[in-house]
Amino acid sequence: AGEKITTTLVKADPQVGLALLHVADADALAGLNPIGPAESATAESQVEIIQIDETSGVQRGDGQLVKALVDALPSAPYSALQYDVLTDLNVDGNGAPVLSGDHLAGIILSYSRASRTGKMLPAVYIARFINDARDGDYDGFASAGFSWKPLVDPTKRAYLGVDAESGGIQILNCLPGSGAGEVLKPNDVVLTWDGHAVDKLGYYADDDYDRLLFPHLIKGRRKPGETVTVGIVRDGAPSEVQVPLTRRNEDGDLIPENVVGDPCPYLIDGGLVIRELNGRMLHAYGGQWQTRTDPRLAHLYLTRQYAPEQPGDRVVLLSAVLPDPINIGYQHFRDQIIEKVNGEPVRNIRDVFRIVDAEGSIRSLSLRAMHIDIVLDQKELPAANQRIAHQY
Repeated sequence: AGEKITTTLVKADPQVGLALLHVADADALAGLNPIGPAESATAESQVEIIQIDETSGVQRGDGQLVKALVDALPSAPYSALQYDVLTDLNVDGNGAPVLSGDHLAGIILSYSRASRTGKMLPAVYIARFINDARDGDYDGFASAGFSWKPLVDPTKRAYLGVDAESGGIQILNCLPGSGAGEVLKPNDVVLTWDGHAVDKLGYYADDDYDRLLFPHLIKGRRKPGETVTVGIVRDGAPSEVQVPLTRRNEDGDLIPENVVGDPCPYLIDGGLVIRELNGRMLHAYGGQWQTRTDPRLAHLYLTRQYAPEQPGDRVVLLSAVLPDPINIGYQHFRDQIIEKVNGEPVRNIRDVFRIVDAEGSIRSLSLRAMHIDIVLDQKELPAANQRIAHQY
């Protein structure tokens, strides 16, 4: 009926694109019957999609699950098991429930009107998330902590000591502090994961979903705290290692994602807006963000996102300048990396706060792209800050 109901957030997990809400007013749910998750949903299954249109009317559409695949989530740079859904309903946005009979098969994550297909997060993820979130001690979904690529080049396979007939993928790098970082190394070749053979493209034969990328064996089949047996080839010699699984933690990243949109600490002094870089800021430019944002920042994100030189390092930016007579000539600066504040090196926004708290204001900034500092007139700064606060 278009009525709005107050809810509180119990738990959100951007690594699977789900959030659990609590409705405080039980009367608001009067007359609604809860439905359970579907026990199984397979390719070719017939489903029904339901959504509320702009007139608060209920729309229903038939659909068919086409195939299961491990793919990136549409609103976060994480991968999860999803289904392609073919439907005659023009799904408006995301979150529409997909029903298999009287049970929930999944929820729509995205929809393309051009191909009339949507991406559905299956109920197995939803049920696991809810059960985990409701007990008050959320464990989350497992991560091993490494990047990899297919290994199809016969010359590279020979160099790494793997024959042309066997499968196997190449480890590129491991995240510091992760389970993989303890036991795996770059150029290791993974032949088996948790008892399943991995082919040259990274696929394995799943008992429920047929052919899937092997990361599903981590996030979809295991939990943080568990350990899996991995068959590898290292320097031409085969062996088995035990890889501990953990939950992915961004706190140590050079450029954290911040896909939840938590408020970012910042400082404005003399119209200079200073903050740390995160992935959400880059992806806000849309699907073509790599060409629309500063190429230096895109390069940092793509090559060093997880690899700070020292623990606690972040990318500190002069993200914008609010125009005022005190900063004439600086208004064009956008997303410039700051190396020093008042002559002191800074590694994160906490360093900036420390320096400003000790000295009372920003006197100068050293930017990586310039060979001279930009400075603020200290006599004019108090009056300028008052003007800027009033204007903006």
